[in-house]
Amino acid sequence: MRVASGAPFWLLRGGLYCETATALPADAEIVIVGAGITGALLADRFVRERRSVVVIERDAPTEGSTAVSTALLQYELDVELVELAEMIGEDSAVRAYRRCVNAIEQLQTLADGLDDDGDFTRASSVYLASKRSHARRVRKEADMRAHHGLPVEWLARSDVQDRFGMKAHGALLTQHAANLDPVRLARSLLRRAIAGGATLCTRTALVQWSPDDSRVRVQTGRGEISAGALIFATGYELPTELPTDIVSLHSSYALVTQPVEDLGQLRGNTMFWETARPYAYMRSTPDRRVLVGGFDVPFKNVDARDALLPSRTRLLEKRLESMLGRPHPTAFAWAGTFGETEDGLPRIGRMPGFKNAYAALGYGGNGIVFSQVAADVLAGLCLGDEDPDTQLFGFGRRCE
Repeated sequence: MRVASGAPFWLLRGGLYCETATALPADAEIVIVGAGITGALLADRFVRERRSVVVIERDAPTEGSTAVSTALLQYELDVELVELAEMIGEDSAVRAYRRCVNAIEQLQTLADGLDDDGDFTRASSVYLASKRSHARRVRKEADMRAHHGLPVEWLARSDVQDRFGMKAHGALLTQHAANLDPVRLARSLLRRAIAGGATLCTRTALVQWSPDDSRVRVQTGRGEISAGALIFATGYELPTELPTDIVSLHSSYALVTQPVEDLGQLRGNTMFWETARPYAYMRSTPDRRVLVGGFDVPFKNVDARDALLPSRTRLLEKRLESMLGRPHPTAFAWAGTFGETEDGLPRIGRMPGFKNAYAALGYGGNGIVFSQVAADVLAGLCLGDEDPDTQLFGFGRRCE
């Protein structure tokens, strides 16, 4: 599936990936399918664990889901903590939120150690109560987060107006957020992994795979690899061996403006999103543009998604003007497909029915944060040191 259309800003900003011809090894301890941000984090992690790693990518690295990400890093999920607690129990819900808090810290540490930190920048996040009827719910959300020691501050309607010049019926403010350039960060991680011994094979499609005793036979368009473990890091494209109902697909839209002199409410690296559904969200970029995304719709097919790009771009332009109080000229706009699960948590773990095949899927609005969680969980499963939250994010969990 072609997951992106239009003009994804991060690819335009970063330029084409400089590919080199690489021979396909005959075997590896770990084979990763997909060279986006998840595959890059996994490759880097396994190389640092001194494992032999091969990454195969059907196209070029970072041209899929990573390119269309708006890269807002938040510990908050699309499913609020109060609602998630009702679905999976309060203890599990709080563990999931805390895991996202820790993942942002881990990502900063990783970025700081790379030759290119991908413009990783700490930010604050403001979750706006779009309607009067949402204010009580959002206040209850603030209380539960504060009770469990999660970073949060409740803002009354007047506080939102005074501090940010925006109209809302209240808001949650957290200083524990970040943003980055996902294409640059993923490429930087891949460079470090390759320098450490990983092999990246671009334009190398997975044809089929099958378990073979204690290993996995991986057939590609360029030959076969014998792997100790096979990991699918394919963004929102499901392996055919998994049921399609575990993740629902949606079409999402985004635009970035021309550079502006005054970022207004977005200065100081503040990002905004809202309780309205479908919601819009916005952040600034390092070159002083405004990035806004949202107005998601259920995914039907690529043609239907792309046909909506002009009209959805106009909606985003109007929403941006409404939130910031002035128009901003659009520079680039794009559409993408993403997946979400019923409880807003990803599916990370061993694929049901297989011993040495794993996947990281269905990230909702926290793709990059959950990519870091995936690196931890899958490293634990593959290396025999199981992560304590393996079951929380695994394929076998059930909502209450």
